Amino acid sequence: MWVWAKRLPDDLQDFRQHVAEGRVLTCAPVVMELLYSAQRPDDFHRMRGDYATLTTCPIGPPEWARALEIYGLLADQGPLHQRQVGHADLLIAAAAESAGVPVLHYDGDFDRITEVSGIDTRWVRPRGSLE
Repeated sequence: MWVWAKRLPDDLQDFRQHVAEGRVLTCAPVVMELLYSAQRPDDFHRMRGDYATLTTCPIGPPEWARALEIYGLLADQGPLHQRQVGHADLLIAAAAESAGVPVLHYDGDFDRITEVSGIDTRWVRPRGSLE
């Protein structure tokens, strides 16, 4: 969603409003994925400061345990099924579930997580998206 917000001015304004109202939560794996896009050290540090203002969903032993549980549920689906999702996505989903919020995403990995776990995930797309 952050990527769209940068590209689409209307969405950026909506997104900033949600952030200002405390309606956007994040967690360390999300921040790390977002920081991956930084091209220069000053970009990295500016972005890190921006994301540090968001409310975070903690990832502690219960969230790690839930992520591993979901990993096992995927493995139970058949050979190599646990490879269908990234480790970070498992932690993100577990953190959101623990915080009682849905995962807003644009990534099919979260659909697979929802199928086996029941975690609340929701697709979001930018206006004008063809997908």
